[in-house]
Order: sequence, then structure tokens, then C-alpha cells
Amino acid sequence: MAIVKMKKMHLFGLKKERYAILDVLQKLGAAEVIDLKEEGEVRDFGKEISEIETKLNRLRFAIDLLKPLVKEQNPILTGKPKVQRENLQQIISKENEYFLEIDKLGEYDKKFSQLKSEEAKINNHLEFLKPWEKLDIPLQELGETNKARFIAGSIPKRIYENFMARSKEEELPLEVILVSEGKDESYILIVFHKEIEEKVEALIKEFSVNIYDFSEMKGTPSELIDQMKERLNQIEKIRTEITKEISLYAEYLMPFKILYDYYSVEKEKRLSYFKAQDTESTFYLQAWVPEPKVEEVRERLQKVTNTLYIEFEDPKDDENFPVLLSNPRIIKPFELVTELYSLPDPRGIDPNIFMAPFYFVFFGMMVSDAGYGLVLALLMGIAMMKLKISGMARKLVELLFLGGISTFIWGAIFGSWFGDLIKLPPLWLNPLENPLSVLYLSFTFGLIQIYFGIILNGYKNVRNGKIADALMDQGLWLVFLSGLIMLAFPQTSSFAKYVALAGAIGLVLTQGRAQKGIIKKFTSGLLSLYNVTGYLSDVLSYSRLLALGLATGVIAMVINTMARLVGVNLIGYIFMFLIMAGGHIFNIAVNALGAYVHSSRLQYIEFFGKFYDGGGKPFDPLRVKTNYVDISE
Repeated sequence: MAIVKMKKMHLFGLKKERYAILDVLQKLGAAEVIDLKEEGEVRDFGKEISEIETKLNRLRFAIDLLKPLVKEQNPILTGKPKVQRENLQQIISKENEYFLEIDKLGEYDKKFSQLKSEEAKINNHLEFLKPWEKLDIPLQELGETNKARFIAGSIPKRIYENFMARSKEEELPLEVILVSEGKDESYILIVFHKEIEEKVEALIKEFSVNIYDFSEMKGTPSELIDQMKERLNQIEKIRTEITKEISLYAEYLMPFKILYDYYSVEKEKRLSYFKAQDTESTFYLQAWVPEPKVEEVRERLQKVTNTLYIEFEDPKDDENFPVLLSNPRIIKPFELVTELYSLPDPRGIDPNIFMAPFYFVFFGMMVSDAGYGLVLALLMGIAMMKLKISGMARKLVELLFLGGISTFIWGAIFGSWFGDLIKLPPLWLNPLENPLSVLYLSFTFGLIQIYFGIILNGYKNVRNGKIADALMDQGLWLVFLSGLIMLAFPQTSSFAKYVALAGAIGLVLTQGRAQKGIIKKFTSGLLSLYNVTGYLSDVLSYSRLLALGLATGVIAMVINTMARLVGVNLIGYIFMFLIMAGGHIFNIAVNALGAYVHSSRLQYIEFFGKFYDGGGKPFDPLRVKTNYVDISE
């Protein structure tokens, strides 16, 4: 129910036993190795890491090549396949055979590359010849004869007419044949006598005619295009045959994946060693270990070898350690909200246990439809049971499941069941009929959470030995704010002004205590009263609880009204059902997203802003991390 205490482990061992020791730590997943190398120090990872990287690259190539050809079950639905250590050892013993198969796949890939290169070249030629497809002159006949020249070129369409007009003005005896027109270009064949060659070249240069060179081509453009298309068909057939041959290697996909995960784990283990310091025969390693795991780590390491020294100590006062949260099962989904903001300071307060009830209530109020809550909880419950997900994705699904339960509760309280589709009386009140009551309730929840944040900040000061600061900075603000709140109620207004005045005087006298000089102390204390506007703004932010709840209900009612308008006959009833189903699903999705975002925002700004110190670094132990399979003992 808090931040787990960390111990720093000092470990001295024999260099020849380093990987056996790291293997135990990796399987335990309870030690984050500390990097002892100095910043900027050059690290030589050596031949060992380089060889593993090479194997991983080859395996990744083979997996990427085979994966599209093999139909596999989705690991989200079935989970990662489990591999026993015995099976793993058998595959490792045959790895040379597997890498020979990868070499064969590499030959196929080279063929693919050659075909792709040829295909790209042909497509470039097709694009080059396409404008000349209607030209029925063999390309090898273009160029020049004893007395004439043939020039194929393109000219911008916008100046084509100008080009023709200029050639007539100069009375040049030439023939211009318009072969085709593209979007921006006109493709022309210019035929002229060699005697006017210089004048024609000058004209071509003036109008920026782009000359085409067909010197290496034989046959008409249409014949060449047909030949190239035929070759493209042949390439596709060859590619299909190669793909069929590659598919025969499908049985190797799983061994490739197992080897890839094995070497990924080995790489991480070896890289962690480069964070340690060593001599020719020994090494020294430091790691952060959660306090509850200390004895287990010690026992497991001592079973590996007797020639090592282990010592655990508390972090020094100026030493930051990684953050690991430990909360009850029901609170864990709410850790997602904190993790997306920032983990707590290692010596700070874990806010999740305090934030979770508020988040639960706020999410439900913002959607506040019992039907929507049932649908959301049901869908998330199915996802929790059927999907093999973990980490933040699991926490998100569980958070939405709890949000669905809260939504159902508040929907029943407010009497909303898919809007007004199912007419059941509210357990308390209808927000559409009495919005002010819900607004006051929203402000009340806001005041409670803000007070809670101030109290937590005071607790933090007390825990750090700053009792006077807690009384003056948090205690006096609670007195002042309480007095202002009581002024709003006739029953307490008679003495509320004295409470508020006492709090205000206390704040004026104490909030400038860090300043030098009486005038500065008094001025700073007086100006601190302006912070009351910040608290007012914070309280007003909770009006979103009413606003989003009303929006959900009104949109649901509009969807129902639209659907009922078309329900006049059999076809109309079908459309009515489709409108209702689609509309309500859309409304659930949009408002659940809105509730998630705005509930989080209330925590981040209004609640965390009162006491929370973030900036923690997550605990990231050396552990067995795999992509494709679960390697079990």
C-alpha cells in the first residue's frame, strides 16, 4: 500500500561465475543492476555481444520472412507459447542446422531482391514509353538519315501552340507530329531536313523541349510495352514459386522464435555485466533489490556458489532509487493513472490508495448511465478473461471495468438506462430535472478531495519533521477555507466569520516567514490570501462531473428519439435497431473516453497539485523478457 523500500546490494564474485550469478538474478527478476561505469566512459562490449547481435539479426530476418506465410494464433487471445528448458536445450543443440536453413532463406531473399530490382527497372521503362505507345515507328529508325533527322521530345502543354506558331513564323520546313498529351506535357515527333538543323535546335532550346533518347531500344513502343508487361507477369510467377518454396520452411518458424528470445535474454544478461566493475579474476556489482525480496535473492545466490560476498544496505540520503509500487489488488488498475503522469518521488507518497476512490466515483458520475455501465463492465470483463494481456494494457482494461461498475451505480442513482429507453425511477434524483443538486454534489466531492490533498501535504511535512510548517502552511489554510465555506450556510454564518478571520490572520502572520524584514514578511503574508482564488478555481473544475453526466444522458435521449421516428414498420424497426445500437455504442465509447480523460485531469491538476512530488524512475530489474515465447523452468 505504498512505495516498496529498496536495499542496495553489493556483490563480489569470481569472474568465471559471473553469468551463473547473473542467470539467477535474471530468473528472479528482483534486482536492477546499477551502472558503475563513469559517464562518457567508452565501453567495449567485445566479440561476445557482437556475435549475439549477428545471430539476432539473422533470426529476425528469417522470422520476418516466414511470419506472413504462416497462420498463427493471436498471442493476445492465446498467450505466448510456453517452452520448457528441456525443449530449449534441444533447439540450442541444433542451432547450427537452423542457421544453415537461414542461409538458404537468404538465397531466396537475394532472388527476391533481384526480381524487385528488375521489376523496378521495367516499371521505369514502362513509364518512360507510355506516352509514346501510339507511335508506330520502330524506335531504332529514329535519329537521323543522310538528309533528315527525327527528334522525339516533350514540351509543356501551355507553350505547345506558341512553339507551333514560331516554327510557322520562321517558315521552317519541318513536320511536328503530336503523339500524345499528358497532364502537363505534349509529346511530339519533329522531322526536319539537316540543312535547317541549327535553326531547329535553337527553336528547341528556346522552348525547353525535353529530348528523349531511344538509341538502345528496338521495336515500336507498343511492342516493347507488351514485352515488358509479359516479363512482369513472368516475374510475378517466379515470385509466387519462390514464395511456395519458402513456405516449406514454415516448420522452422517456431524454433527461430525460440532461438531469438533465447539470445535476446542472453544479450540482456551479458549487457548487464558491462555495468559492473571487474578485474582479471573478480567482479563487483551493485543492484537495487526490493526489501521483501532480499532474503530470497541472498538464498538463491548462495546456492549457486560459496565464493561470493553479498551485503545489503539502505539508500543514502542523497541517493535516488527506483520506484516499485505495492498496492492491494483493487487499487492496482488505478496505478495506470499515476504512471501516465509520473511515478512518485522515491521518498514521497504513493497517491494511488488515496486517489482511487475519487477516480472511481468521478468516472461513474461523468457517464452515469446504468445501461452503459453494464455494457462497459461486461465488455471489459470478457476482455479480462479472454485476452492474454499484461502491464499497462491489463491495468487499462481493469480500470474501465471498475469504471463500468461505478457508471452502473450512478446510472441507477440518477435513473438513466440507455437514456430514457428503459424507464425506471431514479434511486435518488434525475439530473435533468434537478441539475443544481448534482452541481452542489460535484462541488462537495471537489472540496473533499482538495481538503484531502492539503491534509496529505501536511502529513508529508510532519513525516519529514516539519510539524510547524504543517500547522502554518496546511493547518491555517484548512481553517481559513473552512470559515469561508461555513459563511455560505445560515446555520454557521454567525461564527464562520471568526473562523475565517482567524485563519486569514494566521496566514498573514506566517506565510511570509521566509522573507527578511517585517514589511516583506507582512506583504508576502497578505498577498498569500490571493491564493484563495486558486482554490475557488479548483472547486469550479469539478462542475465537469455534472456537465459530462448531462451530456451523456442528453445524447442518449436524442439517439432514442431519432430511432423512434423511423420505427413505423418492419423496415423502420430494423433501421431503429441499427440507429440505437450504433448510436449507443458510439456514445459509450466517446463518453467513456471523456470520463477517463477528465477524471485523470482532476487528479493531475486539482489533487496531485496539492501534495504530490513526481519524477520517480520505474524499477526495471534484470529479468527474462521475451517477444515470442515464454521460457519456463
